[in-house]
Amino acid sequence: MTAQQRRRGSVGVVDLARELGVSTATVSRALNGSTAVRPELAQRIRAHAESRGYVANRLARALSANTSRAFVGFVIPYVDTPAYSAVAAECARLLSADGTQMILTVTGNDPVQELRQLRELVASRIAGLVISPTTGVLDETRRLLGGLPVVELHRASGIEAPGVFSDDEQVLVESVLHLAALGHSNIGYLGTPEELSNGAVRLRGIRRGMELAGLDPDGMATRLREPTHENGYAAAEELLATDITALVVGGGSLSVGAAQAVRADRRRIPDDLSLVVYGDPMWFALADPPLTTIQVDYPGLARRAAQLLIEALDARHSGLAGPRPGPHLVTPHLLTGGSAAPPRT
Repeated sequence: MTAQQRRRGSVGVVDLARELGVSTATVSRALNGSTAVRPELAQRIRAHAESRGYVANRLARALSANTSRAFVGFVIPYVDTPAYSAVAAECARLLSADGTQMILTVTGNDPVQELRQLRELVASRIAGLVISPTTGVLDETRRLLGGLPVVELHRASGIEAPGVFSDDEQVLVESVLHLAALGHSNIGYLGTPEELSNGAVRLRGIRRGMELAGLDPDGMATRLREPTHENGYAAAEELLATDITALVVGGGSLSVGAAQAVRADRRRIPDDLSLVVYGDPMWFALADPPLTTIQVDYPGLARRAAQLLIEALDARHSGLAGPRPGPHLVTPHLLTGGSAAPPRT
């Protein structure tokens, strides 16, 4: 190892104290801005620390002070979807502005991995967390969550905690009624499983929309899949093999995969198929024609989740009541584009 590499290596308070010939307490006080250290000595310590590439271990300081308000967890099943990446980025920004750093973990929708990561976060003495639970969340996971200030996001696990959700049922009703008003009666639906709380809500909206349109929800071509691009593509292929004239997709990742499948099948939108997608990634608006989209307010979801978590942390610290448990809903909107039109006779 070269001298330059050693210089850039991990440097602690003990190293700085030894190199400067002072006590570790003096170094710590100087780095923390204490007035108990002579100004010229404090300046010399800070300059040396900067030249050595010293970075304060904020977590160690928090733990030694018996407080971990500085850190919260953010546990999500996927990170490569707007539903999670956009909300995670905005939550991190908002929490940072409050002086709280966010530790992101990705479970891959694996309940065992979720439990393992949650144990590690709890062992690190996080103050609380935002979580989007896996499909088959374990009972032990629920018990661990019960001991923390928790805000659920997108999905509910059944614990008594505030949760932030897109109010999807009504907008799915509107999507079906929009297609029915154009003359469609053979409407297909691609959504997430009923075992997921948001999957059940969206399916309920689709079925209610069919009933209000005078159509048979039990006769509707339906595929319910875990929300990944690959599942969206494969399930859309199956639905395109039926006689549907319109397709509603209830999930952002599923929408991406479904749109790719429609293009690969050389279906002309809206001549051969009317399409309603979910989530409004920017490229949906760039499609030709622009896709009719269930537009989700991801920044609004992030703001509400961050706000509720900060309220829960403040409540625990002060001993006051925290935010109310149960759903806190953010309203989505149906953004009509050119991808829905009357079916060809």
